[in-house]
Amino acid sequence: MKRRTPTVGEVFTALSLSFFESWGRALAKTFELNKAIDRAGLSIHPVKYAASTIALTLFTALFTTLTIVLIYIFAPPPLPYMVIAILIAIVLPIVVFSYRLSYPGILASMRRAEVENELPFFMAYISTMVRGGYSFEKVIERVAHLKIFRGIRREAQRIMTRIRMFGDDPLTALEYVAIRHPSTRFRDLMLGYTTTLRSGGDVVHYLEIRTRELFESRTNEIKAIMGRLASYLEVYTIFGVIVSVTLFVFFAVSGAITAAQAARSPGEIAVAMDITMPSLYNFLVLPLMGIAIAFAIHLNQPRTPVNYGRAYATFITFIPISIAAFVVALVATGGMDLLLGVLNLGVVKSVMISLAVAILTLSLPPWLVYRAMVKGYRGIVRATADFLRDLSEVRKTGLAPEKCIVMLSARDYRMLSPIVTRAAAALSIGFSLEDALRRALRGVKEWFVVASLRFLADSVVVGGGSPEVVDVLARFTQILSELEEETRRRMRTQVILPYFGAVMLATMPIIILYMLLTMANISLATATPLLFVMGIGNIVNSYIMGLIAGKSSQATIAAGFLHAAILSTLS
Repeated sequence: MKRRTPTVGEVFTALSLSFFESWGRALAKTFELNKAIDRAGLSIHPVKYAASTIALTLFTALFTTLTIVLIYIFAPPPLPYMVIAILIAIVLPIVVFSYRLSYPGILASMRRAEVENELPFFMAYISTMVRGGYSFEKVIERVAHLKIFRGIRREAQRIMTRIRMFGDDPLTALEYVAIRHPSTRFRDLMLGYTTTLRSGGDVVHYLEIRTRELFESRTNEIKAIMGRLASYLEVYTIFGVIVSVTLFVFFAVSGAITAAQAARSPGEIAVAMDITMPSLYNFLVLPLMGIAIAFAIHLNQPRTPVNYGRAYATFITFIPISIAAFVVALVATGGMDLLLGVLNLGVVKSVMISLAVAILTLSLPPWLVYRAMVKGYRGIVRATADFLRDLSEVRKTGLAPEKCIVMLSARDYRMLSPIVTRAAAALSIGFSLEDALRRALRGVKEWFVVASLRFLADSVVVGGGSPEVVDVLARFTQILSELEEETRRRMRTQVILPYFGAVMLATMPIIILYMLLTMANISLATATPLLFVMGIGNIVNSYIMGLIAGKSSQATIAAGFLHAAILSTLS
């Protein structure tokens, strides 16, 4: 039998346990990593994770220390750069250690957010199915294979793993997953169900009551979430604008003081300006903060399992094309002197124009792909709720669900009408309801529509499709559509603040810097390096603000490509 060669990760883990197992046990006990790992859903032993964390931190510290020593021996830098390098060497291992300790917490937060985003739909689905006579355990087994869910599907798969691999009964497996789950709402709902079932209570009534309570609390939760997102954007905008103005004014004032000391010289005065700190701020600190804000928005924002991979693939495809566009624009605008080390106002202008052309080339094609994917869905959420309500009313006359859909295809449901028409056509030529809806929904990127019609198919195929079941589904869908529309309405207002911040970031530092240089009689050409850093930095950070605008208003970075292109061009 051929022996398998261990991977690099396995060798690293083995060495970590060999040298740091005792330290790992102490670290895991101190920070209660067992609880954090359970809540995150990680399949790793706490001691193993802690030992790997210690080894990775020490390896990072050793690597950074050796790098600084070698740089100091072979290419001694000036004192300020050496101090910065030493600070990086100190901070980097601390960052690695902190990240490893916080990683389970981050995963737990993402797990909680994903489940709570899908929980209203899941409760509507499970209430409808149980009303149709389908057992809760069978529903969990079915949900484990439903692609319309992401977070809930993973939880269902964990429950099925406990049942099939560890021999737990369904209730015990459900309790095991729920007790260790980071979402208190999910935990309370599942444990309440097991308690009701074991005590002989009315499970159907319990699920419907808790579903309505969940809908009511979700409305208030959405308001709180939008408040947090607005706070994140405000902090980012204030920090970006105020600190930028302060930093660049500080360097302009430093130049003015130098000029005042050399006031004996006639005419304009040439003053050297160090751009190290402005460069670090514009190209490292502010972009990292933007990425952190985008990640915080991602963790807190209501989102769906819809994937816009085609837009991101287009973005990656156009990277080399945008680089070529940058070079062509640089040649056309006379900025090739930059490659010879020449930096003047003309070169700065040329580089900024070329960078704007490259960003437009890079951003517009993926946005057009994204636009094509979501085009035609305006008002479709409300139309879906109206369709299911009408279906419920027609079903009460005794017609089969398939006949109801065929009859309703003659009515106008706005953007939903093509989907209803395709489903009716497929049913008319003999397809089953499930296959007909699957064909009708092919290529649809509106998750609410896909989920609602998937629930309809399951309520008919699995739950029997009685008028009571369809009526329950229609009522829940009506409430869900109102929640969805309220969420989207509030999210769209979040796009304003990034625009305000980008405009302020692009104008205020430049205006104040120009005024100070003029008052100090300092040549504008002297401040060319600082203007170069400010101009390019404004474009880069405006691009990031545009991506954040799309993420905060439409819950996806793909929607931010247009905002990023507009803001970068304005800058």
